[in-house]
Amino acid sequence: MDGDNFVPPDLDDEPLENGTEAERDRAAEALEIARLAGLDRIGYAQERKKVAQALGMGVIALDKAVQAELRRRRAEAAAAHRGKDAPGPGEVRWPFGIMQKQDGLYADAGEEGLVWLAPPIEVLGLCRNNGGEEWGVWLRWRDPDGRTQTWPMPARLLMTEPGELEGAMVSRGLRVAPEPAARLQLRRALAGVQAGSRVTLVSRAGWHAQPGQPAAYVLPDGAIIGRAAESLVLKAPAENAAQMVAEAGTLDGWRQEIAACAVGNDVAVVALCAAFAGPLLEPLGEASGGLHLAGRSKAGKTLALRLALSVWGLPFKGGALRDWRSTANGLEGAAEECGDGLLGLDELHQADPREVASAVYMLANESGKGRMRRDTSAARRRTWRTFILSTGELDLAAMVAKAGQKLSAGAEVRLPSIPMPATGLWPKLHGQPSHEALMAHLHGALRRQHGTPIRAFLARLAEGRAAETGMLAQLAEAMRTRFTAQLDPEADAQVRDVARRFALLALAGELATEWSILPWPRGEATRACKALLAAWIARRGGSSASEEAQHLRAIRLFITENGAARFVALAQVESGNWYEISPERPVIRRAGWRRRLPDGRDEYLIPPEIWREVCAEAGIDPNEAARTLLNAEMLEGGDGKNLTRRVRIPGIGLARCYCVRPEILGQPDEKRP
Repeated sequence: MDGDNFVPPDLDDEPLENGTEAERDRAAEALEIARLAGLDRIGYAQERKKVAQALGMGVIALDKAVQAELRRRRAEAAAAHRGKDAPGPGEVRWPFGIMQKQDGLYADAGEEGLVWLAPPIEVLGLCRNNGGEEWGVWLRWRDPDGRTQTWPMPARLLMTEPGELEGAMVSRGLRVAPEPAARLQLRRALAGVQAGSRVTLVSRAGWHAQPGQPAAYVLPDGAIIGRAAESLVLKAPAENAAQMVAEAGTLDGWRQEIAACAVGNDVAVVALCAAFAGPLLEPLGEASGGLHLAGRSKAGKTLALRLALSVWGLPFKGGALRDWRSTANGLEGAAEECGDGLLGLDELHQADPREVASAVYMLANESGKGRMRRDTSAARRRTWRTFILSTGELDLAAMVAKAGQKLSAGAEVRLPSIPMPATGLWPKLHGQPSHEALMAHLHGALRRQHGTPIRAFLARLAEGRAAETGMLAQLAEAMRTRFTAQLDPEADAQVRDVARRFALLALAGELATEWSILPWPRGEATRACKALLAAWIARRGGSSASEEAQHLRAIRLFITENGAARFVALAQVESGNWYEISPERPVIRRAGWRRRLPDGRDEYLIPPEIWREVCAEAGIDPNEAARTLLNAEMLEGGDGKNLTRRVRIPGIGLARCYCVRPEILGQPDEKRP
């Protein structure tokens, strides 16, 4: 309104009785205030005095009226903004008064105008875990080096002390306005932003899927392979995640320089099969477990492990290669980072012998230790599925024995120790002039070629899972049948469990061969896996249970170490009676008697007290040990259910003893009457 042409009403005129003139005045005043509210700051400053005089009100009163109108307009606009329909997929809506411009995020601060908050921030979606908890906002921006930074911002940081949220963003390369008011506006913007897209937060690498939807694989660096119904975001990648799955060279280069050199070298073949076995655990319903390669130093065990890790990424320290020297927390974190993949642990001798057995159980049981938060609520327990490939100069039993412990059968089955030959671990040189030259070639190739095979394998596997849901299970069952046929029909369940794991390895290798990832002839993976399974069975002494093998070893060792020194020799005369043979040296701490049989072998008579002592030292149950020997026809049972026999001992008379047959020492039975 032009103040020079404005004629104020005559204040002495009386209004109409029906109030029409007063209403017109109020309406005119409201229109004028509305007009002033639409002016910019300069325009309003130029007109406020004239309009206040024309309206017959003070300047301060006019300012208050205009500010009230502005607040009313903002409230209506904010309500209209809030009343809009929820944004659709891919759509983002900032809170009222927040706007994104080319140079950054701004907030409308009213009279102060627009306030710069931060460089441009892209909202990719709202995120939460599968349980509908840990809500947040998935953000993306560029740091000062031009690198793209993505971050699933936890919504709880909006409720923390000032500076914690901003500090987390600054540490990831985002410049944030330092003024407290601007930082408060930034929090308001992030608290109120809406996004139509949803993202699922996952806490570990591996397979993830919504119920009834196809699964996708999350690599340790957060990269996704496969098609998921909803975007997946790895919540906290490891610091060295990029190196764990780093790519170098090409798949063809890896095939020619590395994988081709494994053919005919059984340990290398099985190690490469192990690299592809981890992603098969979840779709086949297999439990975590692995192999421990045990043998002398400098034989090539660690090189075989590095070959396997080259499938995934950089196969050296700082990348995918880890060692046993770690705390329980460290091993839990390592297993979670290698979810549905390969956990490579080198140098068993660096571990604390007292913790090796419990570490094996923990890794195979797929969950970490339960812990509490500060508020006494239960913290999230780490979980994983992974295939473990370990190396060391000692096997697990020998390592545990250093701490004065016995390796349980469960631990031995979860991570069986595969014996490495003292020589000839790499019999095929593949054109190299010597074993040392082959080692040098492979070490150089590992630097140049790594990380490409697993991406090709996972892509084919994800595609196959979505298209042919039952085919993989059928192939696995057929492979298990082939390995079961190799076993003794009376093989113990523990041996069958290890054979099942070797069948999984063979299947992984044959699939990678079929998909042209491994340049091997068909059947190479199966052949090598069968060879190492046979070596393991031979080393443990057959296909009986591990506990039974331990029983035999304990009694055999005791008799072997103490045969002549602690067992009194007995001989039989024609009448059938027995008498003691005078020894050249006196028997000290007598453990029993040994009776010379007609074929020249000795039968050992051990009193129950000594038998219990021997079994206690070995950590085995005396009754179970006796039953094992009885079932193996290495113990002469007594009458009825008695495991001991009543025998006549010279100078003592009838006494009950465990009568151990000579077969305990592995002698042939052809001459037995």
